[in-house]
Amino acid sequence: MISKEKFDTYIKKNLAAKVGADSFGYVLSKTYDNYYSKQAFSEFIMEMQSEEYLPFYNNYSKGKGDELEEKAGRYGTMPPKMASVASSSRLCYLALRDGAKGLGSNTTVEFEHECRINGISGTAPQMDAFLPNENIYVEVKCHEIFDSHQVILKSKYWDHIFGTDNAFGFIPAKKNTEEQFQIELSEFGLTKKSSMFDIKQFLCHLMGIASRNDISKRAKLIYLFFKPKMKEPEEQEEIDEVFHELQKEISCIFKSKPIQNFVSQYNIQLAAMAEYAPVMEPLTSTNQIELFPS
Repeated sequence: MISKEKFDTYIKKNLAAKVGADSFGYVLSKTYDNYYSKQAFSEFIMEMQSEEYLPFYNNYSKGKGDELEEKAGRYGTMPPKMASVASSSRLCYLALRDGAKGLGSNTTVEFEHECRINGISGTAPQMDAFLPNENIYVEVKCHEIFDSHQVILKSKYWDHIFGTDNAFGFIPAKKNTEEQFQIELSEFGLTKKSSMFDIKQFLCHLMGIASRNDISKRAKLIYLFFKPKMKEPEEQEEIDEVFHELQKEISCIFKSKPIQNFVSQYNIQLAAMAEYAPVMEPLTSTNQIELFPS
């Protein structure tokens, strides 16, 4: 399977064909090639600050994701997350800023929506987008699928996962004294050491959605990914391989007994799709492919 860097390079290749190669390369102590340039990103921000998109700019600037600002990293200052060509927040914004008709909705979208879990303190899970009228929550992923994920949670979640009468159907167990605990991927139907899909975050999002005021009204959680459409057949084959594996994972996880137990109890519908286009653009009925149900 291709690497995260190669995936980013393919996205940048398509973008460069559209906007020119000089739009890329964010320069700090070094040049970040798979990021927009400072000038290009500044123009992007100025457009976000226009009257049409200002509410969305405010969502991101006040959100807890630090998407728009340079930030201190392990090896020095890093570019803003949304300056990455493979930024999931950029995908979310571009896909839904002009409306969510691609999701079957005509209502306004809220970006960076807090989804607090009952009984859990600290920073609440942040949904990438929320459609309040339809009770639709949207989580967006791009190159994060190339990271290696395991299901490791802080001890504060123990009672929600392994407590008496937990909604996942796990056998109740006495809480240990460790700061964190791990759930094996096999519980979700996977026979591997790590997953492309971030199950830990998924569980937190489900618990946040389950904490909504009225569970009698059906909620829907949609995962949106970006599948770049490549001109070269061999490059497209590599992308197709990635999404074939991702789709298999999602199907196993969503259909697993713990997840089905939970979504049945809390009236949550699950779906996953990908925007399939050369570059990130508004999501429509014609540029999306269904990943779950498939």
